[in-house]
Amino acid sequence: MDNELLVFVLGQTFGIFALICTVVSMQLKKKKPLMILQTASEAFIIAQYWVKGAITGSFMAVVSFVRDIIFTKYGKKRAPLWILITIYVIMTILTIMSWAGPLSLLPYVGSLIYCWSLWYGKVKWIRLGNGIGNSPYLFYTLLTGNYALFIMTLLEVISSFVGFFRIDVFGKQKKLTKKSKK
Repeated sequence: MDNELLVFVLGQTFGIFALICTVVSMQLKKKKPLMILQTASEAFIIAQYWVKGAITGSFMAVVSFVRDIIFTKYGKKRAPLWILITIYVIMTILTIMSWAGPLSLLPYVGSLIYCWSLWYGKVKWIRLGNGIGNSPYLFYTLLTGNYALFIMTLLEVISSFVGFFRIDVFGKQKKLTKKSKK
């Protein structure tokens, strides 16, 4: 197998594993298993970017990986605000270092939104933050011509919103309906 094909196959394999972890995580009701799968997804994303030689992308994914570990450690408690601010500062510095014009704002803003939802800690806000935070990535992947990543991100956004409505909106209504019938 030639080197280009190997890089392509490994990159796609890591991407598929990342997608599976993320899509499954958005359907979970408890924060800890959701965060464990999100952390695993980030590890696969790091590997995917690294194999493809996208070093800046892998650096941002490393920040997300560390962020997920920190927020998982706090469990049901919210991490101190200084941790969120530190992560925001690191993301800002990495965005400035890898600035490629206004288009760079899309993944930056999306990452800030999702990071806030993870810091806030409520599972329903994590799902909603993932859906909203990844929406700018949809435009970014389209505008940069990364159509495979667009499809993966679209599936992630759909899974986030499906989980949010299935569990957090309609699931709560079913519980309320059952309680009122008793």
